[in-house]
Amino acid sequence: MRFAAILCALPLIGSVFAVPTPIKENSIATRDVDVLAIVTQLEADVKAAGSLTNLSVEAEVTACLQVVIGAFNKCGEALGIDIGLDIEADVDIAAIAKRQDVVQEVAQVLANIVVDVNVLVGSISSEVASISVVAALLSQIDSALCLILKGVESILAGVLVLVAGILVDLQCVLSPLLGNVLGLLDALVGGLLSGLLGTVGGLVGGIVGQNKV
Repeated sequence: MRFAAILCALPLIGSVFAVPTPIKENSIATRDVDVLAIVTQLEADVKAAGSLTNLSVEAEVTACLQVVIGAFNKCGEALGIDIGLDIEADVDIAAIAKRQDVVQEVAQVLANIVVDVNVLVGSISSEVASISVVAALLSQIDSALCLILKGVESILAGVLVLVAGILVDLQCVLSPLLGNVLGLLDALVGGLLSGLLGTVGGLVGGIVGQNKV
């Protein structure tokens, strides 16, 4: 009888061990987010980092860039974006925009942020930018900004096309230090952003050539 009881219990034991291990899902619960308010705050935080010039020394540059990275991290947390992801990662976050009618406004704010960051990093001298600590921070800023842009796009589809279009209209030549951001946005406007670099380079070359005559 005891043997028969054990046999009867075996299917139950097997079913316990056969229970699949739960798959760990996104730890961030789906929630409504005010995208416009969050990116507007990011713009303010980036501006609060201050400004740099080609005379800024390593300590000044490092302090400024760390503030910008802190702003990106703060924005990422608010949106549910892991800023530490690899730049090639697909950003898929559990967030829903409270309003879908703010795409144009969000695009304008994001374009402003790209311009502000572009001016900031473009002001750093090549000598300081090549310092390993500074170079690492610049790479982190490029990646973080790119991930934030991708994250907002996953919440408000179509916003990045508008951002890229605004930058083209502004004739904004993105710094090589923002190569990932340029690659992300340039692909959306058929290479028009990278084309600006060639146009400006040609103009500068022509002016220099004329001055030599």
